Amino acid sequence: MKRVTVGLLALSLLVTGVTTAFAHTVLISSNPSKGSTIKVLPAKITLKFAEPLLTLGKHAINKVVVTNPNNVLLTTSVNFAKGAILTAPLAHVTPVTGTYKVSYRVSAQDGHIVTGSFTFKLQN
Repeated sequence: MKRVTVGLLALSLLVTGVTTAFAHTVLISSNPSKGSTIKVLPAKITLKFAEPLLTLGKHAINKVVVTNPNNVLLTTSVNFAKGAILTAPLAHVTPVTGTYKVSYRVSAQDGHIVTGSFTFKLQN
């Protein structure tokens, strides 16, 4: 009887499509936004994901890296994750006109690692 009950429960979960526990988060917005052209380099980069990010106290498990057109690193190891938002301050350097690359590696609440990258342009 117990096996039948467990089997029916598993079957009902499959049939109803209950899969949210297995979903991975995705990047839904950023500032600066993907593919945008901006005139002023912001003081920080902000990424917003579809689901809250996993945090483990003060351990840095979520990271965003920004490099300028000369491949100079503008972010430090200081990243802040709160809920679904990840932010990192940008170094106070002379802005360089051209394409900036943003790369990220985050851990979703389900523990899966999500990586990605995009670019934006700084124009005078």
